Amino acid sequence: MTKQKLISLAVFLLTAVNALAQGNGAAGILEATQMVTSYFDPATKLIYAVG
Repeated sequence: MTKQKLISLAVFLLTAVNALAQGNGAAGILEATQMVTSYFDPATKLIYAVG
C-alpha cells in the first residue's frame, strides 16, 4: 500500500469514528427536553393547584 493510500485511509477512518461518536444529537436533544420538563413540571402543578 502506498503512503498516499495509507494516509487517505487513516483520515477516512478518523472521520468516520468522529461522525459515529456524535450520534446525530438525539441524546443531547433528549437530555435538554428532560431538563426543561423538570423545570416546568413543578410550576405547572403549582398553577393547577392555585388556579
